[in-house]
Amino acid sequence: MSVCQRCVGCMHTCGEEAVAKRGRVARGTTAVVQRLLGVAFLLATLPWLPGSRVLAQTSSEAVPVVVAEVSRMELSRGQSFVGTVYPFRESDVGSAVDGRLVSLPIEDGQQVRKGDTLAELLRGLLEIERSGAVAELDKRRQELAELEAGSRPEEIEQASAETEGLEARLTYAESRLARLEKLFERGTATTDELQDGQTELRQIKAELRAKQAALSMVEAGPRREVVAQAAAAVAVQEAAVQRIDDQLAKHTIRAPFDGWVVERHAEEGEWVIRSGLIARIVELDRVEVVVQLPEIYVTSLKPGTEVRLEFDAAPLQTWIGTVERIIPQADLRSRSFPVQVVLENQVVEDQPVLRGGMLARAWLPVGARGEVTVVPKDALVLGTGTPVVYVVDSSPSGGNTSPTGTVRPVPVTLGATVAQSVEVTGGVEPGQLVVTRGNERLRPGAAVKYVKAPTP
Repeated sequence: MSVCQRCVGCMHTCGEEAVAKRGRVARGTTAVVQRLLGVAFLLATLPWLPGSRVLAQTSSEAVPVVVAEVSRMELSRGQSFVGTVYPFRESDVGSAVDGRLVSLPIEDGQQVRKGDTLAELLRGLLEIERSGAVAELDKRRQELAELEAGSRPEEIEQASAETEGLEARLTYAESRLARLEKLFERGTATTDELQDGQTELRQIKAELRAKQAALSMVEAGPRREVVAQAAAAVAVQEAAVQRIDDQLAKHTIRAPFDGWVVERHAEEGEWVIRSGLIARIVELDRVEVVVQLPEIYVTSLKPGTEVRLEFDAAPLQTWIGTVERIIPQADLRSRSFPVQVVLENQVVEDQPVLRGGMLARAWLPVGARGEVTVVPKDALVLGTGTPVVYVVDSSPSGGNTSPTGTVRPVPVTLGATVAQSVEVTGGVEPGQLVVTRGNERLRPGAAVKYVKAPTP
């Protein structure tokens, strides 16, 4: 095959361009391969990154959950009533003694624990009295210990030696008196000398009897009555120390329970009289909602009934309380009865979510009876503004494997509560399966394998 002269002339140039082009293509291919390898490495390490577990669950891993059926129930429909939040407990803490306030380490709004110091009164004189009382108590305890320990061997030895010395003197006095009597018979001793010898003998005998009795007492130890008297003296002094300690304790005013300081009634340096107020403490770990219920509904409500509550101050949460008591005395002007509902509060960053005086709306089951749709309370996922339930869309499964499916969140509107269930309206129908355990970690479209909760 022949090649034209022009093509022959341009082959050199065209060849160089072709080689350069092939080089650029090769470099581009290498860059693409490197990028693909980087993406592959990132995907390989992705399961180790935070949040990768959720991705793995939603893509392939089936999350084990417990489900229950949406059902229908005949009950009284819920009606909304306005109520007010009150602390579960409230205490105006005062002083039990008179004194000058030297320390007040609390502020309004401060959280305190049971036993925390609210205020301290001047107590220098009491501390001095206590030091003297403790010293006297130590002395009396030592005396009692000495009596209870009994006689020491050295004391017994001393008493025994003194007795032996008197016995020797007695022997000498008896022999001397015998000699004086003989001399008196011969007329060489006077009557005075004889009487002196007799008197000395009687004195020694008396001293000997006393020493023998002392030796017996030392050997026997102290009498039980003496020990009892010493023990009673110790008890009396212990009571004196306890009395001073009680006075000292009253000079430190402490919080009676866990709560918050809402008002101080005194300042440092003030003279506080007995029963004078120091501060007001309220317990808000639990709160009480008081609802005024018209008399036409009061007979249909019982203590222990669960109540759903709404608060404008906490719109993103749903609260469920319990009717604690129904006061059997109505307001004569409104003919309404106070109903006290108790519920657990939430504390966020050391501050209670619900506070005294807040407005509440309580959904009480006092309306007309009828069939309503209910779901278990555990199926509700709260804290997202609108309550939702996760409905399971089942997938066919064969063999003995657990049934599987995917989940989707369905917003619902809540009504009254009854028997561990909540009235709902929205996109759920009786017979559908909703997740009751494990729903906090689910995401829309997540794959699940489920078991049904036992029917209560």
